Amino acid sequence: MNSINLSRKEKLAKLKEMISDAEKDPKAYINNFCQTFNPKVEPYHFKFKLFPFQEKMIVDELKDAIENGKDIFFDKCREMGATYTVIDVILWFWRYIPGSNFLLGSRKEAYVDNTKGDSGGVSNKEESLFGKIEYTLMRQPKFILPNGFDFRKHLTYMSLINPENGNIISGESSNSNFSRGGRQKAIFMDEFAFWDNDSSAWGSTADTTDCRIVLTTPGIKPGKAKRLRFGEDGEKIKIIELDYHLDPRKDAKWLASERERRSEEDFAREIMRNWDTSIRGRVYDEVKYIEVGKFPYNPEWPLFVSWDFGLDGIAVQWWQKNQNNGKFRLVEAYKKENVSIHYLFPFFPGNLIDSLFDYTSEELALIQKVSQWKKAIHVGDPDVAKRSIVSKEKTSTRLELEKAGIFVQTSPEANTFAIRKEKTKVFLQKGVEINDTEGSGDVGTKTWVSSIKFARYPQRNENSQATSPVSLPIHDWTSHHRSATEYLAVNLDKSNIATGGGDDKYKKYQNYNQPKSYDKRGFLR
Repeated sequence: MNSINLSRKEKLAKLKEMISDAEKDPKAYINNFCQTFNPKVEPYHFKFKLFPFQEKMIVDELKDAIENGKDIFFDKCREMGATYTVIDVILWFWRYIPGSNFLLGSRKEAYVDNTKGDSGGVSNKEESLFGKIEYTLMRQPKFILPNGFDFRKHLTYMSLINPENGNIISGESSNSNFSRGGRQKAIFMDEFAFWDNDSSAWGSTADTTDCRIVLTTPGIKPGKAKRLRFGEDGEKIKIIELDYHLDPRKDAKWLASERERRSEEDFAREIMRNWDTSIRGRVYDEVKYIEVGKFPYNPEWPLFVSWDFGLDGIAVQWWQKNQNNGKFRLVEAYKKENVSIHYLFPFFPGNLIDSLFDYTSEELALIQKVSQWKKAIHVGDPDVAKRSIVSKEKTSTRLELEKAGIFVQTSPEANTFAIRKEKTKVFLQKGVEINDTEGSGDVGTKTWVSSIKFARYPQRNENSQATSPVSLPIHDWTSHHRSATEYLAVNLDKSNIATGGGDDKYKKYQNYNQPKSYDKRGFLR
């Protein structure tokens, strides 16, 4: 029967039925009392009528995960309505189920809540998680809201309180201590593949909740999200794949339009859910010659350390040469962004940890390991002669390193990428052994493997009129480890380490207390 023809009494009965259904089932709550926003289509504000895939694959699966304390991972195509659906399921628990506290997280604060004060570059309220919450609640009838609910008192910055049952939804941006200090019914980690502190944040949530909700499109660099998605760390988590074809709005015409308006890489990642970072324009196809496995540090072999120093980060790699087969072996690797060179000193013999710095547990474990190794021959970046990254004093990175007993050799050829590239290609082609060390993010050799595998040149637009060749790789998250390896390759002959360095040859480079002489460019004579 058409609702227009219903009597007042019948309408009231129908409304009571809708309210009763909403209390029992999040699908009814969403379909009956939630709205969604689409700025691309008039009238922009729509009653949220769930598609079948949203009901079954998101609402039902998410409700089960929250109720039974299970981790769940939504691998999604763009514009599937998934974020609003997840938020509305969380709101249903908050509204009707006592003891339902939630934490919502995203990669930056403005994406968690931009409804108050500075938006942090996020222009529309609706673009943040709490903006979506505010949007939803503001468009619900008052009788659906908790008794006594006041928007001014109960919806504040990164906090939503239910005055009827005491439930709280709070927010937090990505950080290494994400979620510590509380207990939650579930934690929602939005666009997790783009978090900077993904591994440490994921680890810190384990003691806070039994249900972690990951919702993300594939990221632009390898990280914890990708390892979770493909079970690389052995953690149990349910994977829900939200392909574009599940959405009835996304037909062949839509797909063709998206293909035309996006780059090949963007289309593969955002629409086709391709987790493999692009290999178009790869710098080192010789990555196929690397072997990853158990290749530990050998105290009987010489040790070499290669560095890259940048204004935005530092990479350091520990190498040895296998005396049995002549192959170079990467035994450890580490990368850190936006730190002083002094942060790295405790990683080397004779240097204590400075209480001014706050190291993660993984960093401390790495320090404990590598600081016990023998002194190394250091090679690296010609920029070592420049002013220290963060120092305002008239000093250089080289001078600061030498105070810590670290003497970096470099070659003038290291200034030229073309030479570094050719030397590195030969270096990799001979085969290198990569010790598969434990660790994540900054710590361990996994990031080195990804950096060499995914370093690439910029791709020109098909309509570009430029005729000069693309000569330099993209400067991104791969750059520091790629460059540090190049500095090792280009310095092999100068340091005489290509021969493998028996004891007599190695001792030639072990006298670190001798005064050093540099030319006017800062290179070691």
